[in-house]
Amino acid sequence: MYLQKVAIKNIRSIREFEMTFQNPAGWHVLIGDNGAGKSSIIRAIAAALIGPEQIAAVLPNWQEWLTKGEEEAKINLELLPDRNVDKIGRGQPTDNPITNELSLTREERGVRMQSNANVSRKPPTNYNWSNNEGWFSVAYGPFRRFTGGDNRWNKVYYSAPKAGAHLSVFGEDVALTEALDWLKELDRMRLKERESRQASSSTVEETGPGYESGAGLLFENLKTFINISQLLPHEAHFDKVDIDGNILFADGAGAEVKITEMSDGYRSILSLTFELIRQLVTTYGAEKVFPRGETTSSIDLPGVVLIDEIDAHLHPTWQTRIGAWFTRYFPNIQFIVTTHSPLVCRAAEKGSIWRLATPSSGEVSGEITGNDRKKLLFGNILDAYGTEVFGESPVRGSKGDEQLERLGKLNMLFALGTISDEENSERLALQQIHSTDAPTGF
Repeated sequence: MYLQKVAIKNIRSIREFEMTFQNPAGWHVLIGDNGAGKSSIIRAIAAALIGPEQIAAVLPNWQEWLTKGEEEAKINLELLPDRNVDKIGRGQPTDNPITNELSLTREERGVRMQSNANVSRKPPTNYNWSNNEGWFSVAYGPFRRFTGGDNRWNKVYYSAPKAGAHLSVFGEDVALTEALDWLKELDRMRLKERESRQASSSTVEETGPGYESGAGLLFENLKTFINISQLLPHEAHFDKVDIDGNILFADGAGAEVKITEMSDGYRSILSLTFELIRQLVTTYGAEKVFPRGETTSSIDLPGVVLIDEIDAHLHPTWQTRIGAWFTRYFPNIQFIVTTHSPLVCRAAEKGSIWRLATPSSGEVSGEITGNDRKKLLFGNILDAYGTEVFGESPVRGSKGDEQLERLGKLNMLFALGTISDEENSERLALQQIHSTDAPTGF
């Protein structure tokens, strides 16, 4: 399943916004100032993917969703199914788009949510709003962590699994604890399987990792995938689960650290990645995620992944390569991410970049194309900020602007041959600071 089109009207600060995806699989980036509505778009898409039956588990306050002063709002998605993996209920398979729509109407007693669940032709309850196999989508908020969430949310993963797969995007008090518990349970089952195999085997050779099956095979495949793909910088890798159930990672020097004690950046990406793989296994099964006898170089299944503030806690070098990593190792996934960093946009060569206008600015939201897109994809950091799609002149502070103006005057004196030795020394010093010819990468 992929999103072919998103249309949102009167949701929070979003008066009207559309995105279309000609080539859905890839890296699609939403940028905009604080308050422009990036998170609102991600939540609106997630709500329409979850559907009217399970969205109640998220406990949305529809009164807050409907734009102030408006009477109606709509969230409309056009979905493209994948015949190979997306199964259907009643009805015939289709290659045509399927429409998911949620609408909000202001009434005397509050705001009422309705949907197109009961339309006569291609109702979404036969497709992604059903409990049929496939139809993969997940969403992650900016507060990605393994622990520290409100435990009351844990039951949603079981009572409303579709809502659970998108849960963290709706609140700051949701932790991705299920991923941690899943890894520990896989390791426990792996050891139990090995003990059982040792008890019934006559040779030691038949009890090694190469003979894993079931949970043991899934655990080893997952560990191999994380380490071979070099997700983490500085040669950090998934080491083991110790006797106390702690998941340990090791750095290039061999020093071990518990996964829950790693830096915010490491935990942000690891919690997202492990939960993404857990959800893929839940939807498609371990055999399809990690086919037997095949190199685990990538996971080639389709679906939609929403990530709010993908750059949160990441060093600039990691911001630059995180999109390339996800699109390389999940090549058939449609990633839709929000960011404040131009570095995240560099992976959108296979994808698209969208800008949300600042509220009350009079600007128009839409896709970034042409030279501005090329600067974001291929230029240095100053080229990216020079497009002003991240706001007006965010590159320098007022003091820097004063220095740049001074440099311009000194350069003119130098060209006229009327510059003093002291002024020329000042000019050269300012040129070292403000030259855009020097490399600006991190």
